[in-house]
Amino acid sequence: MLNVHHTPSTSTTHHERRHRRSQPHVHMCSASETPSADAPWRHMAQAFTWVDEEQFTKGTKRPLKTEDWVREQQYFFSPKESHYEYDPPRPRANKHRREEWEDLVYVYGVEAEQWMRQEERARRVAQEREKARARIKEELRRIEARFVQKREAERQEREEARHRASTELQEKEKRDRAKLDKLILDAWSNYDKRWASMATSSDPLEFKKTPWPLILPPRHTGDITRDAIVAFLFSPLHSQSQSRKDRIRSAQLRWHPDRFRRYLGRVAENDRAAVEEGVGIVARCLNELMEKEKKSSASR
Repeated sequence: MLNVHHTPSTSTTHHERRHRRSQPHVHMCSASETPSADAPWRHMAQAFTWVDEEQFTKGTKRPLKTEDWVREQQYFFSPKESHYEYDPPRPRANKHRREEWEDLVYVYGVEAEQWMRQEERARRVAQEREKARARIKEELRRIEARFVQKREAERQEREEARHRASTELQEKEKRDRAKLDKLILDAWSNYDKRWASMATSSDPLEFKKTPWPLILPPRHTGDITRDAIVAFLFSPLHSQSQSRKDRIRSAQLRWHPDRFRRYLGRVAENDRAAVEEGVGIVARCLNELMEKEKKSSASR
C-alpha cells in the first residue's frame, strides 16, 4: 500500500493544493524561500526514488499513479519549467484502497490459515498412514516369522517321525531277523535230530513229523518248493565248514527215493502217498541245484 501522505513533501503538496483552490491569487515566495533551479527537482527525484522503492518493495508498483504524482510535483514547484501539461489530480480513494487492501490481506490471511491447517492435516494423515504402514509391515513380519517357525517345526516333526519310523523299522527288521535266525537254527537242529532218530528208532512216521528240509514244517506237498529248500540248505547260520555243493550232496544221500524207501513202511497208510510225493519233489529240487552248481563251477 503506497503511504505517500506520511512523507513531508507529500503533506506540503496537499496543503498547497487546498490553499490554491481556496485562494485565487498566486502565492509569491520570498527571496529566501524561493528554491533554486535544481532544488525542487532534487527533492522530487529523492521522493520519486523513495516512492518507487516503497511500491517495488511492497509489490504494489503502479507506474501511472506514480507518474501522475511526479508530474503534479513538477508543476507545483516550477510550472514554467515543467515539460508536462498539468492534469488536475484525480481524487484518490485512499480509504477505499486501504479497505480493499485490508480485505485482501484478511482474505489472504484466512486462506493462508486454511492452507496451513490443510497442510497440518495432510501431515498428520501422512504420519498416520506411515504408522499404519509400519504396523502392517511389522504384523506381516510377525506372521511370516510364525509361518516360518511353524513350517520349521513341522519339518523337524516330520524328520523326527521319519527317523522314529526308520529306527522302529530297523529295530523290527533286526528282531525279525533274530527270530528268523533262531527259527533257522532250531529247524536245522531238529532236522539233524529227526534224521538221527529215524535211523535208530522204529516209531511210525507221519507227513507232519517227517524231517523235511524246510524252515517251517509243510502243511501239504504244495509248501515244498525249491526256494524254501534253498533258504534252508544254504543258510550261513549252519554248516559253515561245508560248501554249497557239499550241502546238496549230503541232502541227496538222505532224500534219494531208493534210500528213503526203507522208511515208507513206517508211514501211516493215509499219509504214504503225500510222503512219497514230497520225497520226489525234494529229490528233483536237489538234482536241479546240483546241476546248477556244476555248471557254475565249470564256467569259472
